[in-house]
Amino acid sequence: MCNHQKPTLRDGDSLEHGEVHDKAHASWSRRQFLQGLGLATAGSAIGLGGSTLRAYGASPLLQKLSQSGTDRILVLLQLSGGNDGLNTVIPYTDSEYYRIRPTIAIPESSVLRLNNDVGLHPSLTAFERLYKDGLMQVAQGVGYEDPTLSHFSSTDFWLSAGAEQEVGSTGWVGRYLTEAFPQFVSENPPGPLALQLGNGAPLLFQGPTSGMGIAFPNLALLNQFAQNGTLFDEAFAPPNAFGSELSFVRSVANDSFQFADAIQTASDKGSNLVEYPSRTGLSGNLAITAKLIRGRLGTNIYHLNMGGFDTHSNQLVRHASLMQQLSDALGAFMDDLKSDGWDKEVLVMTFSEFGRRIYQNGSGGTDHGTSAPMFMFGGGVAGGLLGAQPSLIDLAPGGNMKYDLDFRSVYGSILKDWFDLSEADVTSVMNGAFNPVSVIDSAYSTGIEARVMPETISFVRNYPNPFQESTTIEIGLKSTLHVQIDVFDASGKAISSILSQTLTAGAHQIQFESSGLTNGIYFVRVLSNNGQKTLKMSLLR
Repeated sequence: MCNHQKPTLRDGDSLEHGEVHDKAHASWSRRQFLQGLGLATAGSAIGLGGSTLRAYGASPLLQKLSQSGTDRILVLLQLSGGNDGLNTVIPYTDSEYYRIRPTIAIPESSVLRLNNDVGLHPSLTAFERLYKDGLMQVAQGVGYEDPTLSHFSSTDFWLSAGAEQEVGSTGWVGRYLTEAFPQFVSENPPGPLALQLGNGAPLLFQGPTSGMGIAFPNLALLNQFAQNGTLFDEAFAPPNAFGSELSFVRSVANDSFQFADAIQTASDKGSNLVEYPSRTGLSGNLAITAKLIRGRLGTNIYHLNMGGFDTHSNQLVRHASLMQQLSDALGAFMDDLKSDGWDKEVLVMTFSEFGRRIYQNGSGGTDHGTSAPMFMFGGGVAGGLLGAQPSLIDLAPGGNMKYDLDFRSVYGSILKDWFDLSEADVTSVMNGAFNPVSVIDSAYSTGIEARVMPETISFVRNYPNPFQESTTIEIGLKSTLHVQIDVFDASGKAISSILSQTLTAGAHQIQFESSGLTNGIYFVRVLSNNGQKTLKMSLLR
């Protein structure tokens, strides 16, 4: 039975509260409508998630991205309901696994073997291919101390990443986005820093004072907005007082959405380079995410959700279907990104609020359990297996598996090694220090100077530096290569796209004019299918 805790009713929560309930319902409807769009009033202005745009400009994420000139992106994929990790990453050589799961264990002959001890569910064929290509890492036995087995509280804990099971009211991404650096405040950021597509987790992007992400409740709404630039048809409403109010709220939403131009432009410019198994559900959400990434929306954190993992009954069939959908969708997404090198700038991380119990129940399913695997995908992952598969004999109190890796160690390592957050900042965001783990390949270390060059680009430099009216950007290629060169200011805003063409091997000089620019630091990014190099240059008149 699901361990849902019934909340205490407030005045107006119940139908029995009569007129108070009606008034409360009207209030909730408007607020939930606005929150679903990432919109809420803030004084006389409309902002995202209850905050003005200034909060985005003051975030450490924007600062770090501005300093590094990086396009690095994190896609968080939540597997809601509690994925059965034991039938996902399978200890196929352990006789205990087959003893305790007599009818729902995956036959050893069907397992997609990763090594001599563990393998993948047979439906995860794309995962197997990505693993062999070095584009996937499996973190085994992930959990936390004294876990709660309630969907609600455990989900909140994973999203908030609080210390010592303190859920609190903020999310780990929201805290990351709201630490202020006033010198990097931008009044008009080009696009949203965080975007949630589908139902899921408003707590994830919640900062100490405001929400730090925008949300589209469904794919149809985002597609409509990308095509028309409006969220709702203001005229299509019933001819009564409710219709008048609905039209007004729709007009506020349409007129006040901050990133209309950015999303429309990214949708128009972006494309999918492979076929996806479906344009609905997770597959459709990943397809539009790839399109927005390739269209250079500028959003660096995406959150997507896939439900259905609460497999209390008939698990063998239901879980196989979920694994197939997950594998096909993520396989297409990674193939799409790899087509033009974006896989090196995108990190995908899956998580679920908990695993399942090791024993099958009387309904051919499993009940809420503890530790489970996480998956990381991308050209920058270290690859292989991380952590140890939990024992099925040495169990925690209650008969559940002990965890090997704290999920906050994975979060913190991504913040540090993927987004270049300092150890002190990681400790602050994570509300404590957690042992780092090797999620990111050392060749993809963060920071401008530390970024490893692809072998096909031998050098990038400019002269003079500092410069006044103009400077010459020189690059050296070891082979014929398609190259794109862009210039950004210190806030991360694109200033100029100065080249996008195939160049032959050898040295090439490109002139850059500073007309209309103010004194300061600028970044040149040279991007190819094999990687990128970023160069810092100074304008000093």
